Amino acid sequence: MGDTFEKAFKAFAHSSPWAYEPFATFLERSFESLHDTLSSISPAILVAAIVLAVGYFRGLKLAGLTVLLFTWVVLTGLWDSTVETMAFMLVAVAATFVLGTLVGLVGSLGPRTSAVVRLLLDAMQAFPAFAYLVPVIALFGTGNAAALVVTVIWALPPLARMTSVGLRDVSPEVLEAAASLGTNRVQLLFGVKLPMAEPSIRAGSNQMIMYAIAMATMASMVGAAGLGAPVWSGLNRLAFGDALQAGIALVLLAVIIDRASSPRPAKRDLSSTSWRQRLRGFFRAPYGSAQICLFLFILVVVASQVFRGRWQYFSDPPWGTPVRLREPVEAAILWATTTWGPLLDSFSSFIQIYGLNLIGRLFAATPWVVVVAATAAIGILITGKVQGLFLGLGVVLIGCLGMWESTVLTMSVVTVALALVIAIGFPLGVLMAMNDRAAAIIRPVLDVMQTLPIYLLVIPAVMLLGVGEVAAVLATFIAAVPPMIRFTNAGLRGADHEVIEAAQIFGARPGQILRQIRIPMGLQTMMVGLNQSLLLALAMAVVSSMIGAPGLGANILTAVNRALLGTGMEAGGAMFLLGVVLDRLFSGGAQFVASAQHASMTKVARKSNDETTSVPANAASH
Repeated sequence: MGDTFEKAFKAFAHSSPWAYEPFATFLERSFESLHDTLSSISPAILVAAIVLAVGYFRGLKLAGLTVLLFTWVVLTGLWDSTVETMAFMLVAVAATFVLGTLVGLVGSLGPRTSAVVRLLLDAMQAFPAFAYLVPVIALFGTGNAAALVVTVIWALPPLARMTSVGLRDVSPEVLEAAASLGTNRVQLLFGVKLPMAEPSIRAGSNQMIMYAIAMATMASMVGAAGLGAPVWSGLNRLAFGDALQAGIALVLLAVIIDRASSPRPAKRDLSSTSWRQRLRGFFRAPYGSAQICLFLFILVVVASQVFRGRWQYFSDPPWGTPVRLREPVEAAILWATTTWGPLLDSFSSFIQIYGLNLIGRLFAATPWVVVVAATAAIGILITGKVQGLFLGLGVVLIGCLGMWESTVLTMSVVTVALALVIAIGFPLGVLMAMNDRAAAIIRPVLDVMQTLPIYLLVIPAVMLLGVGEVAAVLATFIAAVPPMIRFTNAGLRGADHEVIEAAQIFGARPGQILRQIRIPMGLQTMMVGLNQSLLLALAMAVVSSMIGAPGLGANILTAVNRALLGTGMEAGGAMFLLGVVLDRLFSGGAQFVASAQHASMTKVARKSNDETTSVPANAASH
């Protein structure tokens, strides 16, 4: 099947370059022009403009974090890479915003187009991110053009989905009122629909930007410029200090972009004022924040022209020697392996023997036909006949692609990692729900973990355990545990307070309330968190293959490195099918638990009503 797809794809590439080359050329030229423009601006002026803009629109805390980012960039000599990343992100985000909005607009035209667009977006998001690199390399080779195209493709679905939802949710009464005033379709779109869908579009834009920065760093595998290149180079050379330097800059940049692009309600409504009134108010307001920012920016511009010197060139620190983390990180690794060596060896042996080996033998000994039948039977039970049969067909297609053995190896790593997620993530979620101080400490840690570019998570695993399957399990666990902790906390905190108060009145202890009320009522939410952890664990399969994890991820990585289009599409298709099957099973399981819980509560309520109504009757008879 892979050979057939490869032949068809190559035939398309040779016969229809007009369908894809103009877009890639436009993106690459836009990147080069924007990068040249940003590089021509004095670094001090560029930094001042960014910091003051962030401070004015998003507050002093985020401005301080921006200052910390640029300070680190200057200290480590990463200015040029940072400028490349900024130019790359601006081009990719602008192109994705235009295309994503158009796709969302098409999805809002009617039920049929909505169903087609939703199916397309589901397939795009379920397909492994790294698998997109294989066909893009076949079309564009390596370099910024390929990296920009794959970033746009990967970041488009969340914006398109939220745009479509926002446009379809516009009130029909508002549309009828606007139509009665004589507005045409274009005026209705730009004057009514898009303004009212703005909150959804903003939320989708925030997710789109985070997807873009995640893929922009992954795309360094195919030659993308920016901060991802030194991270990828450091990981390949096992030079974790070099990778960590750029990784810290990437984390800070991702946090700043996330906070700056997240939707925030406006403090005042300026929709009724013209631009002339706003400009007049800007200059008349005494000592406002805008005037202060403008004054500081002018001061930096004047200083950069009057006091010329080495201080305003950020490619190297003023003293000429960049900060290097290679020696401290290597010393830390040596200390950790020397101090915790026996403990780490015991942990590694335990995971290998009682986790990977045991689960691997269990999966390998289970016939493929049994797995197909079990998947279909469970799917029919919890999702219905049609969807259950399709889930069984998905497992059949994995075998038809010749990827069943690789799928078994992938599931071994993912299953052990999910066991650790439940064993560690669930207690931490309970701790967050029961203790506000612990929640205040754990929540920012989770924010940082979820903002990290995904392949930076292999660094702590390899630093502690070296390379191999156990290190891959640890890296997968680190990536997958935040949703389990968050959703456990949310599920336990979302339990009905009236029920909890009633239990407290009858003398129930906190442990009893947790076991008998909070956990049963929050079980559906926790199942959703486990589902999200599962999807993240599957997304880590390719990244974990960099440090020795076998399975589908290793096949995709080999296809990317050797430009094997057939192998890449077979492994990517198998990963896609596996993700869809497991996602539907877990989603159906969560709904099944919710319906069972609702039925149980209804039965208890009816029983209590019967008892209360029988008491007066018995009393009357006496």
